[in-house]
Amino acid sequence: MSAPMTDRLHDLQRAMRLIAHAVESLPENCRDVAANALLNIAAEAVVEDVGCAEAGRIFARLADHLHEGRQPPASGAVSLSGFDA
Repeated sequence: MSAPMTDRLHDLQRAMRLIAHAVESLPENCRDVAANALLNIAAEAVVEDVGCAEAGRIFARLADHLHEGRQPPASGAVSLSGFDA
């Protein structure tokens, strides 16, 4: 894995830990909707980053992973590149 990719993964893992901690500190009545709120924010960010068509392909690959029972780990990243689709 290249240094920039290692740095990006490290940053992703740090961001996930910070977000998980922030969700834990939410009032209990908000925690049950936190996942949906985060999904909406993430989907918007992905669309903004890569455009609607590519975001659709990324989300379709994520759906395939979930359909096969592979849940993304909270401590890492799931590869959704077109190479493993």
